[in-house]
Amino acid sequence: MLKSAEERDKRARPFEQDMRKFGEHIRNNKEFLAELDRAPDKDAFVQLYCQRAAEMGFEFTWKELLIAVQEQKTGSNWIIPSVVLKMVAERF
Repeated sequence: MLKSAEERDKRARPFEQDMRKFGEHIRNNKEFLAELDRAPDKDAFVQLYCQRAAEMGFEFTWKELLIAVQEQKTGSNWIIPSVVLKMVAERF
């Protein structure tokens, strides 16, 4: 049952897979995390996050990132690394 739910989500929300992979990739990248932390506001943060992801071949939009942020703020669907979510909490 869990496997079928995962398959359904992959088809319905394909951006999640790239968002997870990007999160895994940057989780321990101290330089990028510091750069993100210097983003002065929500727009700059989202733009930098999405831009860097695109440069590395990960595909998701700013709108999809905002959806993930909102879901994680409510305690569901954890796809953004917790270190990034802490920075998000200060800006959103």
